[in-house]
Amino acid sequence: MLDLSDLVGLSLFAGCAPEHVTWFARRCADLHVLAGDWVVREDEGARFYILVEGRAAIVKSMNGRPTELGEYEPGDGFGEIPLLLGASALAGVRAITDVRVARVDGTIFWRMMHDDERFAETVSNNMGRRVALVRHLAIEHPSTVCTVVGDSRSGACHQLRDFLSRMHVPFDWTERDGPECEVNFYEGAPLKSPGIRDLAERLGMSAVPKQAHYDVAIVGAGPAGLAAAVYGASEGLDALLIDRYAPGGQAGTSSRIENYLGFPAGISGEDLADRALRQAQRFGADIVVVREVCRLTGEAGDRKLSLEDGQSVLARAVVLAPGIEYRSLNAQGCEELVNRGVYYGAAQTEAFAVAGNDVHIVGGGNSAGQAALNFSGYAKTVTIVIRGTDLGKSMSQYLVDRIVASANISVLTSSEITAAHGAQRLERITIANNGDGTSKTVDTAGLFVFIGAVPRTDWLEGVVARDRDGFILTGPDVIEARAPWPLERHPYFLETNQPGVFAVGDARLDSLKRVASGVGEGSSSISMVHEFLSSIAELQPPRRTTGEHVGT
Repeated sequence: MLDLSDLVGLSLFAGCAPEHVTWFARRCADLHVLAGDWVVREDEGARFYILVEGRAAIVKSMNGRPTELGEYEPGDGFGEIPLLLGASALAGVRAITDVRVARVDGTIFWRMMHDDERFAETVSNNMGRRVALVRHLAIEHPSTVCTVVGDSRSGACHQLRDFLSRMHVPFDWTERDGPECEVNFYEGAPLKSPGIRDLAERLGMSAVPKQAHYDVAIVGAGPAGLAAAVYGASEGLDALLIDRYAPGGQAGTSSRIENYLGFPAGISGEDLADRALRQAQRFGADIVVVREVCRLTGEAGDRKLSLEDGQSVLARAVVLAPGIEYRSLNAQGCEELVNRGVYYGAAQTEAFAVAGNDVHIVGGGNSAGQAALNFSGYAKTVTIVIRGTDLGKSMSQYLVDRIVASANISVLTSSEITAAHGAQRLERITIANNGDGTSKTVDTAGLFVFIGAVPRTDWLEGVVARDRDGFILTGPDVIEARAPWPLERHPYFLETNQPGVFAVGDARLDSLKRVASGVGEGSSSISMVHEFLSSIAELQPPRRTTGEHVGT
């Protein structure tokens, strides 16, 4: 973990206020990169970096060949120009020697630029630009929209911070003891102990569909649902995308997706979801967050989706993309500490909180591997706990290789968590070794769980055919299971046993649990929606009522 002493001797911080440098250091990832490895790849997402120790080369691909353009030495910062332009990295940086690097997210960089004039001046001088220009950009840039004030041990505060992060809303965090959480804004009254929907409405995020009728309603805004919204809206359909929480689904918690086509340097789940969301909005899709669909009724071509508060919306076709959630960890005391040290998923908002401490990850899949690598830049140690004997059985080899090469990541095989301990927040866990029968209790600052998956389809009981685990049957599986099917034609490949109701993504039986697969299914479902709508074209389509509120 970086501290004031690591940065104060660097020229970038000469003359800066010590309290600003301390604040900055606590919010940096502390990365150790071996000689020859990439610190940042060309076209990677924009972040600011400070070389703390060692030497690194600036490498640009020119005419298909990597060309060295210069070197960085301790104290040099880089990445500010992509942040200024809102672009990806203009060149790669590769370690010449073993290096130590502080990696800074954009919101932290802009806050420092705004608060410390000396830092902003040094950055601007390093770019060869006028101080006034950079200071103006720093002041005008929306570094934070609001400040969340509360106790980090509070599950409610964690959920507020997680929602803001998932929605790409820049915010600051102030620690305060006590049960109440408060959100302060630059304008207007603060929100006292708000729920997620209260916060969403205050930020102007839609919680009510704009129309009463749609061509297609998409339930769930993971990669599959987002793809359906993009392709549906771009092909002229009145499309509604509705999600119980925030866009991204389970993939939205991934710190970096590195095997998705078109992103050679990888992309975080949050960034991918944000791009897809903006793309869907640009094509005219209606996006509604923090609303849960609890019932699906009606006939083919005239479906009714009922929301949790009794309101409803009509759609000619429906695409189900409810996604999955991680299975609960069967460990004593675990349930009481959820979102207070025990988290299901990556919980990116907790990265700063675990800085300099030991954390544990349960699970051996790709999501667990990505989380381990991400937290290794902040935590003192990261321990992966798996029941099996080989991490490579369920994790991609590129992740296994990087985990093995990481000095502060270890793997406990043939092991499981049996208990979680703590009063207001997780403090310790008990780990049992299934091989020799021994157990030990160790301190931990965070337990992140990635085990198995359960589809979010209970609300579809008696509506669409599912298997005994709750996964939705589509296409050939509907026929094979002899589920009720009212038409002479067979259901389309992604169609459920209800004509005009389709299922895509992780909640569909036998789907490939990968982001690319979900995107492919979501986009493909729209062609089947068109086929279905064409088949009922002789029916009078529902009257479109733009601007009308949903019915009750």
